[in-house]
Amino acid sequence: MFNMKLIKNGLVFYDNNSFEKKDILIKDGKIADIRRGISKNGCEVIDAEGFWVLPGFIDIHTHGGGGYDIMNSKCRELESLSRFFVSKGVTAFLPAVMTAPLEDMMNAVRNINQYINKINKPSKNKIPGAKIIGINMEGPFISQKYKGSHPKEHIIPPSVSLLERFIHESGGNIKIVTVAPEAENAISFIEHFKRRGIVFSAGHTGADYKVAAHAFEKGFSHVTHLFNAMAGIHHRDPGIAGAALERDNITVELICDGVHIDPAMIKIVLKCKPIDNIVLITDSIIAAGAGNGEYSFAGKELYIENGCAKHKNGVIAGSVVTMIDIFKNMVGRWGVPIENCIKMTSANAAKVAGIYHKKGSLTCGKDADIIIMDKKLNLLATIAEGNIVYRA
Repeated sequence: MFNMKLIKNGLVFYDNNSFEKKDILIKDGKIADIRRGISKNGCEVIDAEGFWVLPGFIDIHTHGGGGYDIMNSKCRELESLSRFFVSKGVTAFLPAVMTAPLEDMMNAVRNINQYINKINKPSKNKIPGAKIIGINMEGPFISQKYKGSHPKEHIIPPSVSLLERFIHESGGNIKIVTVAPEAENAISFIEHFKRRGIVFSAGHTGADYKVAAHAFEKGFSHVTHLFNAMAGIHHRDPGIAGAALERDNITVELICDGVHIDPAMIKIVLKCKPIDNIVLITDSIIAAGAGNGEYSFAGKELYIENGCAKHKNGVIAGSVVTMIDIFKNMVGRWGVPIENCIKMTSANAAKVAGIYHKKGSLTCGKDADIIIMDKKLNLLATIAEGNIVYRA
Protein backbone atom coordinates (compact mmCIF):
# COMPACT_ATOMS: atom_id res chain seq x y z
CA MET A 1 0.00 0.00 0.00
CA PHE A 2 1.41 3.38 -1.02
CA ASN A 3 1.71 6.06 1.68
CA MET A 4 1.97 8.85 -0.87
CA LYS A 5 0.37 9.78 -4.18
CA LEU A 6 2.00 11.62 -7.04
CA ILE A 7 0.11 13.48 -9.78
CA LYS A 8 2.60 13.47 -12.63
CA ASN A 9 3.08 15.94 -15.49
CA GLY A 10 -0.25 17.73 -15.18
CA LEU A 11 -1.03 21.30 -16.21
CA VAL A 12 -1.37 22.54 -12.65
CA PHE A 13 -3.25 25.70 -11.74
CA TYR A 14 -0.41 26.58 -9.43
CA ASP A 15 -0.92 28.64 -6.27
CA ASN A 16 -4.09 30.24 -7.65
CA ASN A 17 -2.13 32.03 -10.35
CA SER A 18 -1.51 30.28 -13.70
CA PHE A 19 -1.07 26.89 -15.37
CA GLU A 20 2.35 25.29 -15.12
CA LYS A 21 3.48 21.77 -15.98
CA LYS A 22 4.35 20.32 -12.59
CA ASP A 23 4.02 17.28 -10.34
CA ILE A 24 2.02 17.28 -7.10
CA LEU A 25 3.10 15.13 -4.18
CA ILE A 26 0.33 14.20 -1.74
CA LYS A 27 1.17 12.95 1.75
CA ASP A 28 -1.17 12.41 4.69
CA GLY A 29 -4.02 14.11 2.84
CA LYS A 30 -2.04 17.31 2.25
CA ILE A 31 -0.19 18.81 -0.68
CA ALA A 32 3.42 18.16 0.30
CA ASP A 33 5.28 19.44 -2.77
CA ILE A 34 4.61 21.02 -6.17
CA ARG A 35 7.43 21.12 -8.72
CA ARG A 36 8.78 19.34 -11.75
CA GLY A 37 10.69 16.08 -11.49
CA ILE A 38 9.42 14.70 -8.16
CA SER A 39 10.59 11.11 -7.69
CA LYS A 40 8.02 8.33 -8.12
CA ASN A 41 9.62 6.18 -5.43
CA GLY A 42 7.10 4.99 -2.84
CA CYS A 43 4.22 6.74 -4.59
CA GLU A 44 0.98 5.75 -6.25
CA VAL A 45 1.33 7.58 -9.57
CA ILE A 46 -1.54 9.35 -11.32
CA ASP A 47 -0.60 10.26 -14.89
CA ALA A 48 -2.04 13.68 -15.74
CA GLU A 49 -0.07 14.30 -18.93
CA GLY A 50 -1.96 16.83 -21.06
CA PHE A 51 -4.73 17.29 -18.47
CA TRP A 52 -5.72 20.25 -16.32
CA VAL A 53 -5.16 19.82 -12.58
CA LEU A 54 -7.37 22.19 -10.57
CA PRO A 55 -8.48 22.79 -6.99
CA GLY A 56 -11.73 20.95 -6.19
CA PHE A 57 -14.98 22.84 -6.53
CA ILE A 58 -16.52 24.31 -3.36
CA ASP A 59 -20.29 24.89 -3.38
CA ILE A 60 -21.33 27.19 -0.54
CA HIS A 61 -25.04 27.10 -1.40
CA THR A 62 -26.74 23.79 -2.17
CA HIS A 63 -29.96 22.18 -0.95
CA GLY A 64 -29.09 18.73 -2.24
CA GLY A 65 -28.87 16.64 -5.38
CA GLY A 66 -28.78 13.10 -6.66
CA GLY A 67 -32.13 12.35 -5.01
CA TYR A 68 -31.14 13.71 -1.59
CA ASP A 69 -32.66 16.76 0.16
CA ILE A 70 -30.67 18.47 2.93
CA MET A 71 -33.82 19.01 5.00
CA ASN A 72 -34.61 15.28 5.13
CA SER A 73 -31.11 13.84 5.33
CA LYS A 74 -29.47 12.07 8.26
CA CYS A 75 -25.90 10.77 8.31
CA ARG A 76 -26.48 7.98 5.80
CA GLU A 77 -28.14 10.28 3.27
CA LEU A 78 -25.55 13.03 3.79
CA GLU A 79 -22.81 10.49 3.13
CA SER A 80 -24.53 9.44 -0.11
CA LEU A 81 -24.93 13.10 -1.10
CA SER A 82 -21.23 13.70 -0.50
CA ARG A 83 -20.42 10.76 -2.78
CA PHE A 84 -22.70 12.18 -5.46
CA PHE A 85 -21.02 15.57 -5.28
CA VAL A 86 -17.47 14.25 -5.77
CA SER A 87 -18.63 12.72 -9.05
CA LYS A 88 -19.32 16.32 -10.09
CA GLY A 89 -15.94 17.69 -8.96
CA VAL A 90 -17.06 19.04 -5.59
CA THR A 91 -14.66 18.42 -2.71
CA ALA A 92 -16.33 20.63 -0.07
CA PHE A 93 -19.75 22.19 0.40
CA LEU A 94 -22.10 24.09 2.70
CA PRO A 95 -25.56 22.51 2.89
CA ALA A 96 -28.23 25.21 2.87
CA VAL A 97 -31.09 24.92 5.37
CA MET A 98 -34.45 26.17 4.03
CA THR A 99 -37.18 28.07 5.85
CA ALA A 100 -39.50 25.46 7.36
CA PRO A 101 -41.24 24.71 10.67
CA LEU A 102 -38.64 25.56 13.32
CA GLU A 103 -38.33 22.00 14.60
CA ASP A 104 -37.67 20.77 11.05
CA MET A 105 -34.95 23.38 10.65
CA MET A 106 -33.49 22.46 14.03
CA ASN A 107 -33.46 18.76 13.10
CA ALA A 108 -31.67 19.53 9.84
CA VAL A 109 -29.02 21.51 11.73
CA ARG A 110 -28.59 18.70 14.27
CA ASN A 111 -28.26 16.06 11.57
CA ILE A 112 -25.60 18.04 9.72
CA ASN A 113 -23.69 18.63 12.95
CA GLN A 114 -23.82 14.91 13.74
CA TYR A 115 -22.42 14.11 10.32
CA ILE A 116 -19.65 16.72 10.65
CA ASN A 117 -18.65 15.17 13.98
CA LYS A 118 -18.61 11.74 12.36
CA ILE A 119 -16.32 12.70 9.49
CA ASN A 120 -13.98 14.66 11.76
CA LYS A 121 -13.27 11.72 14.06
CA PRO A 122 -9.78 10.22 13.62
CA SER A 123 -10.27 7.10 11.53
CA LYS A 124 -8.47 5.04 8.93
CA ASN A 125 -11.81 4.61 7.17
CA LYS A 126 -12.63 8.19 6.23
CA ILE A 127 -15.90 8.70 4.39
CA PRO A 128 -14.86 9.00 0.73
CA GLY A 129 -16.83 12.02 -0.37
CA ALA A 130 -17.04 15.79 -0.45
CA LYS A 131 -16.55 17.35 2.97
CA ILE A 132 -19.26 19.38 4.70
CA ILE A 133 -17.45 22.49 5.93
CA GLY A 134 -20.33 24.12 7.80
CA ILE A 135 -23.95 25.17 7.42
CA ASN A 136 -25.63 27.86 5.33
CA MET A 137 -28.84 29.16 6.98
CA GLU A 138 -30.90 30.57 4.12
CA GLY A 139 -33.94 31.18 6.31
CA PRO A 140 -36.10 32.03 8.14
CA PHE A 141 -35.15 35.74 8.49
CA ILE A 142 -36.16 36.82 5.00
CA SER A 143 -38.75 38.89 3.12
CA GLN A 144 -42.20 37.43 2.58
CA LYS A 145 -42.54 39.35 -0.68
CA TYR A 146 -39.31 37.91 -2.09
CA LYS A 147 -39.57 34.48 -0.48
CA GLY A 148 -39.00 32.42 -3.63
CA SER A 149 -39.55 28.76 -2.66
CA HIS A 150 -39.54 29.48 1.07
CA PRO A 151 -42.92 28.86 2.78
CA LYS A 152 -44.42 32.23 3.71
CA GLU A 153 -46.01 30.96 6.93
CA HIS A 154 -42.62 30.08 8.47
CA ILE A 155 -40.78 33.34 7.71
CA ILE A 156 -40.09 35.37 10.88
CA PRO A 157 -38.20 38.55 11.86
CA PRO A 158 -34.54 38.15 12.90
CA SER A 159 -34.32 36.61 16.37
CA VAL A 160 -31.12 36.63 18.42
CA SER A 161 -32.34 33.87 20.72
CA LEU A 162 -33.34 31.63 17.81
CA LEU A 163 -30.03 32.01 15.99
CA GLU A 164 -28.24 31.31 19.27
CA ARG A 165 -30.20 28.03 19.42
CA PHE A 166 -29.27 27.19 15.85
CA ILE A 167 -25.60 27.92 16.58
CA HIS A 168 -25.70 25.70 19.68
CA GLU A 169 -27.41 22.79 17.90
CA SER A 170 -24.99 23.13 14.97
CA GLY A 171 -21.97 22.76 17.21
CA GLY A 172 -20.84 26.21 16.14
CA ASN A 173 -20.82 25.18 12.49
CA ILE A 174 -23.05 27.91 11.04
CA LYS A 175 -20.99 29.84 8.48
CA ILE A 176 -23.51 31.92 6.50
CA VAL A 177 -26.88 33.39 7.48
CA THR A 178 -29.18 35.07 4.94
CA VAL A 179 -31.16 38.05 6.27
CA ALA A 180 -33.37 40.58 4.49
CA PRO A 181 -31.72 43.92 5.47
CA GLU A 182 -35.09 45.68 5.62
CA ALA A 183 -36.38 43.21 8.21
CA GLU A 184 -37.20 44.49 11.69
CA ASN A 185 -34.03 44.94 13.82
CA ALA A 186 -31.84 43.40 11.07
CA ILE A 187 -28.87 45.66 11.80
CA SER A 188 -28.88 45.24 15.59
CA PHE A 189 -29.38 41.51 15.01
CA ILE A 190 -26.21 41.07 12.94
CA GLU A 191 -24.24 43.40 15.22
CA HIS A 192 -24.94 41.00 18.10
CA PHE A 193 -23.05 38.27 16.22
CA LYS A 194 -20.34 40.34 14.53
CA ARG A 195 -17.48 38.75 16.50
CA ARG A 196 -18.71 35.18 15.98
CA GLY A 197 -17.19 34.65 12.54
CA ILE A 198 -20.57 34.34 10.79
CA VAL A 199 -21.00 35.80 7.30
CA PHE A 200 -24.26 37.72 7.04
CA SER A 201 -25.68 37.66 3.55
CA ALA A 202 -28.33 39.98 2.14
CA GLY A 203 -30.91 37.94 0.29
CA HIS A 204 -34.58 37.22 -0.36
CA THR A 205 -35.02 40.94 0.03
CA GLY A 206 -36.81 43.98 -1.28
CA ALA A 207 -34.29 46.42 0.20
CA ASP A 208 -33.87 49.63 -1.77
CA TYR A 209 -30.48 51.19 -2.50
CA LYS A 210 -30.38 53.32 0.68
CA VAL A 211 -31.25 50.42 2.99
CA ALA A 212 -28.79 48.15 1.20
CA ALA A 213 -25.95 50.66 1.38
CA HIS A 214 -26.53 51.09 5.11
CA ALA A 215 -26.60 47.32 5.59
CA PHE A 216 -23.26 46.91 3.80
CA GLU A 217 -21.74 49.64 5.97
CA LYS A 218 -23.00 47.90 9.13
CA GLY A 219 -21.70 44.40 8.48
CA PHE A 220 -23.49 42.60 5.67
CA SER A 221 -20.64 41.37 3.46
CA HIS A 222 -22.24 38.91 1.04
CA VAL A 223 -25.27 38.63 -1.25
CA THR A 224 -27.34 35.49 -1.67
CA HIS A 225 -27.84 34.53 -5.34
CA LEU A 226 -27.56 38.05 -6.81
CA PHE A 227 -30.62 39.14 -8.83
CA ASN A 228 -32.73 36.17 -7.76
CA ALA A 229 -35.39 36.70 -5.06
CA MET A 230 -34.74 40.44 -4.87
CA ALA A 231 -35.91 43.63 -6.54
CA GLY A 232 -34.33 44.16 -9.95
CA ILE A 233 -32.14 47.06 -11.06
CA HIS A 234 -33.94 50.12 -12.43
CA HIS A 235 -32.19 53.27 -13.62
CA ARG A 236 -34.01 55.34 -10.98
CA ASP A 237 -34.02 52.61 -8.36
CA PRO A 238 -30.79 50.56 -8.41
CA GLY A 239 -31.87 48.58 -5.34
CA ILE A 240 -29.74 46.09 -3.46
CA ALA A 241 -28.33 44.57 -6.66
CA GLY A 242 -27.04 47.97 -7.75
CA ALA A 243 -25.56 48.61 -4.30
CA ALA A 244 -23.77 45.25 -4.38
CA LEU A 245 -22.34 45.81 -7.85
CA GLU A 246 -21.10 49.26 -6.84
CA ARG A 247 -19.07 47.96 -3.89
CA ASP A 248 -15.88 46.03 -4.62
CA ASN A 249 -15.68 44.58 -1.11
CA ILE A 250 -19.07 42.81 -1.21
CA THR A 251 -19.02 39.21 -2.41
CA VAL A 252 -21.91 37.97 -4.52
CA GLU A 253 -23.27 34.55 -5.47
CA LEU A 254 -24.30 33.76 -9.04
CA ILE A 255 -26.36 30.81 -10.30
CA CYS A 256 -25.02 30.38 -13.84
CA ASP A 257 -27.32 27.60 -15.04
CA GLY A 258 -28.75 29.48 -18.02
CA VAL A 259 -32.12 29.70 -16.24
CA HIS A 260 -31.75 31.95 -13.21
CA ILE A 261 -29.75 34.74 -14.89
CA ASP A 262 -29.46 35.82 -18.51
CA PRO A 263 -25.86 35.41 -19.74
CA ALA A 264 -25.77 39.14 -20.55
CA MET A 265 -26.27 39.92 -16.85
CA ILE A 266 -23.44 37.55 -15.95
CA LYS A 267 -21.15 39.49 -18.29
CA ILE A 268 -22.24 42.77 -16.66
CA VAL A 269 -21.36 41.38 -13.22
CA LEU A 270 -17.94 40.27 -14.50
CA LYS A 271 -17.30 43.84 -15.71
CA CYS A 272 -18.52 45.44 -12.47
CA LYS A 273 -17.11 43.20 -9.77
CA PRO A 274 -13.54 42.07 -9.04
CA ILE A 275 -13.25 38.40 -10.00
CA ASP A 276 -12.11 37.60 -6.45
CA ASN A 277 -15.52 38.67 -5.09
CA ILE A 278 -17.76 36.53 -7.32
CA VAL A 279 -18.75 33.06 -6.11
CA LEU A 280 -20.43 30.57 -8.42
CA ILE A 281 -23.02 28.41 -6.66
CA THR A 282 -25.57 25.81 -7.71
CA ASP A 283 -28.49 26.46 -5.33
CA SER A 284 -29.18 22.87 -6.38
CA ILE A 285 -32.12 20.84 -5.08
CA ILE A 286 -32.96 17.17 -4.71
CA ALA A 287 -33.46 16.77 -8.49
CA ALA A 288 -29.97 17.98 -9.48
CA GLY A 289 -28.43 15.41 -11.77
CA ALA A 290 -31.83 13.87 -12.51
CA GLY A 291 -34.07 14.14 -15.54
CA ASN A 292 -37.49 15.62 -16.17
CA GLY A 293 -40.27 14.65 -13.76
CA GLU A 294 -42.13 15.61 -10.60
CA TYR A 295 -40.46 16.02 -7.21
CA SER A 296 -41.08 17.54 -3.78
CA PHE A 297 -39.10 20.49 -2.43
CA ALA A 298 -39.77 22.90 0.45
CA GLY A 299 -42.96 20.97 1.22
CA LYS A 300 -44.41 21.57 -2.24
CA GLU A 301 -44.63 19.67 -5.49
CA LEU A 302 -42.45 20.85 -8.35
CA TYR A 303 -41.71 19.71 -11.85
CA ILE A 304 -38.52 19.63 -13.90
CA GLU A 305 -38.75 20.52 -17.55
CA ASN A 306 -35.94 21.45 -19.93
CA GLY A 307 -33.47 21.97 -17.10
CA CYS A 308 -35.75 24.25 -15.08
CA ALA A 309 -37.32 23.41 -11.71
CA LYS A 310 -40.63 25.16 -11.02
CA HIS A 311 -43.45 24.95 -8.53
CA LYS A 312 -47.01 24.65 -9.82
CA ASN A 313 -47.38 28.44 -9.53
CA GLY A 314 -44.46 28.99 -11.91
CA VAL A 315 -41.92 30.09 -9.25
CA ILE A 316 -38.40 28.80 -9.96
CA ALA A 317 -37.40 26.36 -7.21
CA GLY A 318 -33.63 26.23 -7.08
CA SER A 319 -31.52 24.65 -9.82
CA VAL A 320 -30.98 21.14 -11.15
CA VAL A 321 -27.35 21.66 -12.13
CA THR A 322 -24.10 20.64 -10.43
CA MET A 323 -20.83 22.52 -10.12
CA ILE A 324 -19.32 20.82 -13.16
CA ASP A 325 -22.32 22.05 -15.19
CA ILE A 326 -21.82 25.61 -13.92
CA PHE A 327 -18.11 25.43 -14.77
CA LYS A 328 -18.79 24.12 -18.29
CA ASN A 329 -21.38 26.83 -18.88
CA MET A 330 -18.99 29.60 -17.92
CA VAL A 331 -15.97 28.32 -19.84
CA GLY A 332 -17.57 26.46 -22.73
CA ARG A 333 -20.82 28.32 -23.46
CA TRP A 334 -19.99 31.87 -22.43
CA GLY A 335 -16.24 32.04 -23.00
CA VAL A 336 -15.15 33.18 -19.55
CA PRO A 337 -11.40 32.56 -19.06
CA ILE A 338 -10.86 29.26 -17.27
CA GLU A 339 -8.49 30.91 -14.77
CA ASN A 340 -11.30 33.20 -13.60
CA CYS A 341 -13.78 30.32 -13.42
CA ILE A 342 -11.42 28.30 -11.24
CA LYS A 343 -11.22 31.15 -8.74
CA MET A 344 -15.00 31.64 -8.75
CA THR A 345 -15.62 27.93 -8.06
CA SER A 346 -12.89 27.33 -5.47
CA ALA A 347 -10.76 30.06 -3.91
CA ASN A 348 -13.50 32.68 -3.63
CA ALA A 349 -15.90 30.21 -2.02
CA ALA A 350 -13.20 29.09 0.42
CA LYS A 351 -12.58 32.69 1.45
CA VAL A 352 -16.27 33.35 2.13
CA ALA A 353 -16.51 30.13 4.16
CA GLY A 354 -13.38 31.06 6.14
CA ILE A 355 -11.36 28.01 5.07
CA TYR A 356 -8.95 29.46 2.53
CA HIS A 357 -6.05 28.63 4.83
CA LYS A 358 -6.93 24.95 4.26
CA LYS A 359 -8.72 24.69 0.91
CA GLY A 360 -9.42 26.51 -2.33
CA SER A 361 -6.04 26.50 -4.08
CA LEU A 362 -3.24 24.11 -4.98
CA THR A 363 -0.72 25.30 -2.43
CA CYS A 364 1.77 23.35 -0.33
CA GLY A 365 0.38 22.61 3.12
CA LYS A 366 -3.28 22.79 2.09
CA ASP A 367 -5.68 19.86 1.89
CA ALA A 368 -5.19 17.79 -1.25
CA ASP A 369 -8.59 18.64 -2.75
CA ILE A 370 -7.91 18.24 -6.46
CA ILE A 371 -9.77 17.55 -9.69
CA ILE A 372 -8.32 16.45 -13.03
CA MET A 373 -10.07 17.46 -16.26
CA ASP A 374 -9.36 16.99 -19.95
CA LYS A 375 -9.31 19.86 -22.44
CA LYS A 376 -13.00 19.23 -23.27
CA LEU A 377 -13.88 19.92 -19.60
CA ASN A 378 -14.67 16.28 -18.84
CA LEU A 379 -14.04 15.37 -15.21
CA LEU A 380 -11.54 12.50 -15.04
CA ALA A 381 -10.82 12.23 -11.32
CA THR A 382 -11.62 13.81 -7.96
CA ILE A 383 -9.26 13.68 -4.99
CA ALA A 384 -10.62 14.78 -1.60
CA GLU A 385 -8.14 15.25 1.25
CA GLY A 386 -5.74 12.93 -0.53
CA ASN A 387 -8.25 10.16 -1.27
CA ILE A 388 -9.11 9.27 -4.85
CA VAL A 389 -12.88 9.39 -4.48
CA TYR A 390 -13.97 9.44 -8.12
CA ARG A 391 -12.61 8.21 -11.44
CA ALA A 392 -14.46 8.64 -14.74
